[in-house]
Amino acid sequence: MSTDHVIDQPRTPPLFRMVKKRSSSVTVWLALMGYLALVKVIITFFPASFRSVAQAAVFDWPSLGVVTIAGLIGIWFAHRTGFPDAWDKRIPHRQRFLIPVLLGLGFSLPFVAIDLLTHFTTILAMQHGQPRENIAFPASVLIYPGGAVIVEVFYRLFLVPLLLWLVSNVALRGRWQAHVFWVLALLTSLIEPWTQDMDLFQFGVGLMASVFLLDYAFNLTQAALFRKYGFLAAIVMRVAFYAVWHIVYVH
Repeated sequence: MSTDHVIDQPRTPPLFRMVKKRSSSVTVWLALMGYLALVKVIITFFPASFRSVAQAAVFDWPSLGVVTIAGLIGIWFAHRTGFPDAWDKRIPHRQRFLIPVLLGLGFSLPFVAIDLLTHFTTILAMQHGQPRENIAFPASVLIYPGGAVIVEVFYRLFLVPLLLWLVSNVALRGRWQAHVFWVLALLTSLIEPWTQDMDLFQFGVGLMASVFLLDYAFNLTQAALFRKYGFLAAIVMRVAFYAVWHIVYVH
C-alpha cells in the first residue's frame, strides 16, 4: 500500500502545535498579552508620562510582538525542561499567588527603607531632568504591572528554559538538569542588578552593594518560584514588588 499521502502531509511546526493544544501556560500568556495590548491602546489615547524614550519604546506594537513570540518560545522550551504549567492544577493558589505576593511585598520594604535613608532615587531623577523617578499615578497602575510581564520574558521565561534545554537536554543528553538549572538561575539573576544598579556606585560602595544584593536575591527567588510553581508565580511576585516600589511609594 502506498504511503505517499502520509509522506506528503505538511508537518505543523512544534510551536504552533503547542499553541493549538492551548496548554494552561499558553492560555495564561495570551491573556497577559491581551492586557499589554489593552494598556497600549489606553496610553495611546491618554498618553502616559514615561520617564524616558526607551521606557516608552517597550510598549510599541513591534516590541509587544517580540515579547509575545519570545514568551511562547520560552513556554515551549519550559514544557520540555520540567517547568510546571502556569495554571498547573496540582499547585494550590496559595503557592501560585499568596506566597509570591508576600515575597514581593517583603522585598519592597528594604528598598523603601534604603531610599528613605539616602534619597538616591530623587537624586537620580534630578540627574535625568525628571521631577521624580516613577511614572505618575494613575498611569503607573496600568504600566508597571505590564512592565513586570515584559521584563520577566527576558530575565527568565525565554532565557532560562532555552539555555536549560540546550545544555541539559541536548549537550548533556538529559543529565544533571537540576544542577544546570541552578547554575543558570545564579547567572541570569545577575542580569537586572548588573544592568540597573551599577550606576549607584556614585552613592558609595555600601549603598550600591546593598541594592545590588537585594536585587540579586529578588531575582534568584523569582527563578526558584518559576521552577517550582510556574512563570505566573514569578510574575506575580514582581507585580507585588512594583505595587509598592513603583506605585504606592512615590519617589
